[in-house]
Amino acid sequence: MTLSPPSPEIRTEAAGSAVSSPHTSRGIALVVDDEPTNRRLLARMLKKEGFDEVMEASGGEQAIAQFQAHRPDIVFMDIMMPQMDGFEATRRIKALAGMDFVPVIFLTALHDEQSLVRCTESGGDDFLTKPFNFSILKARIVAMERVRDLQRTIAAKNRALAQLLEKDRQEQTLAERIFSRAVNQRNVATERLQIVQRSAATFNGDLLLTQHLPDGGLRILLGDFTGHGLAAAIGALPVSDAFRTMTRKGLDDEQVLEELNRKLHEMLPADRFMAACLITLPGGGGELRWWNGGMPSAWLRTREGLRELSSHALPLGILPALPARECPRRIPIHEGDHLLLMSDGLLEARNDEGVQFQDAGFNGVLTGWDWNRAVLPTLCEALDRHCDGAEPEDDVAVVEVPLDGALFQPRPTDPQEGTHTPRGGWTWSLVLEDERLGDLPSVGSVLRGLGLLEGLEDCAGALETIVNELYSNALEHGILRLHSPMKAHPEGFATYYQRRAERLEAGPRGRVEIRIAYEPGDGAGAIRIRISDTGDGFDAENWQPVTQDPARPWGRGIALVRSLCESVAFDAGGSRVEVVYRCT
Repeated sequence: MTLSPPSPEIRTEAAGSAVSSPHTSRGIALVVDDEPTNRRLLARMLKKEGFDEVMEASGGEQAIAQFQAHRPDIVFMDIMMPQMDGFEATRRIKALAGMDFVPVIFLTALHDEQSLVRCTESGGDDFLTKPFNFSILKARIVAMERVRDLQRTIAAKNRALAQLLEKDRQEQTLAERIFSRAVNQRNVATERLQIVQRSAATFNGDLLLTQHLPDGGLRILLGDFTGHGLAAAIGALPVSDAFRTMTRKGLDDEQVLEELNRKLHEMLPADRFMAACLITLPGGGGELRWWNGGMPSAWLRTREGLRELSSHALPLGILPALPARECPRRIPIHEGDHLLLMSDGLLEARNDEGVQFQDAGFNGVLTGWDWNRAVLPTLCEALDRHCDGAEPEDDVAVVEVPLDGALFQPRPTDPQEGTHTPRGGWTWSLVLEDERLGDLPSVGSVLRGLGLLEGLEDCAGALETIVNELYSNALEHGILRLHSPMKAHPEGFATYYQRRAERLEAGPRGRVEIRIAYEPGDGAGAIRIRISDTGDGFDAENWQPVTQDPARPWGRGIALVRSLCESVAFDAGGSRVEVVYRCT
């Protein structure tokens, strides 16, 4: 193909013409034409217009090779060339460019409509018919550069957004792992509860905790954090630990709520909190204690009908102390009653028309709920019909609790009623290594399953607490090399648990050995617990008793162990601890 020689009129630029300064850097241009004269003429003009370098190609295959080698910023493409025409070369160049916008301007002597349509279909962004005017060509170049620069700005923002989304995905995955290993797997009586949890993303931020009371009863907490992902998971860890420890010790509802509120108020930013519903079912039966702070109403189905347990308190973590008037309430219950708990994600689930489930279907399920019958299957069917495949906007958590004796552990026999003190001693040990270090089973459940707690049920709660505190100390300070003073302020508290989760996710290397031995005695036997780790140990020499200063929310675990045990002794640089707990 040939270019018409530029006339003096065409070579003269009109004053004020919309072209770039010849001294402006404009990157690399690629000129593709099988006529050497055309290539050289256009190349000289482009260099004059400020392009740093102009590459030349005599055919389609060479153009593709030049594009791969030099990644030009703009391409000028002839159509009629031997072997591979400009249409095919453009298609391949556009495929190589991917999401990066590289403008291709066709320079063609073809004037028929079909050829011009093919220019666009093959990926061309503009075209000029030969003979063309250089001033018009330069104006088209400026227009294409504006589009290209805008696209590059958008692409850069998209890449940054993609990085943020990938970071969020990784946090969601990490949060799910934390919940699965550190929270959900430690729940009890889950085989007796009906539980449905649906996530709006990888991670479900609704928190469900269950733990037996010393009298064999059950305590349940359903919580919903503001925010999702790793932030919610980090908040759930201290809540879970405090809830389980205090429940195993038999502390009352008010004390548990006050401690959870204190921890969350110290740890969370001012705009974050946890709505929660706390249910306590004493081992003696006949009563349900409940507290609802900012959660949707729970529903109790009795023989007489439905009772609504509506929110009557602020969520946890908003105020430094809970108002005295917001104390737990009591309801009598009977065999055959059922309790339904839920997060707001259930009620606010929308269908394609934007109607929420609480306005279309939920009330019908409640009114049709028969006494002594499970309602959750019917509720889930109605929810599925309502949503009809629509993606959830929020996490959904629903728990149905059949209020029967199977929920409870066997009630420990009163020593005055003739409980025998075990006469034989026993020793039990467990070694956890590497990837297993994040998963400590319930020691009480294991020993109970082996029959080793017969006659020692009164000690089971304290034993569980002591082992958990000492194991956490060995894992976090010995193996994971975390330092408790990090938790001296809210930001450090969150950082501490984030690093804990990250190091567990990365795969810790080390070993923790737990050895528990029961030594019978006259009137009161002793449980000797020894825990050792292969890490750097615990700085026992510099450990100081914890005061009630709320500005120091760390170090309480060892203080609790010392208060429970007859003796606590660290050695081997803090990598081994042995305690003696006296059963009374």
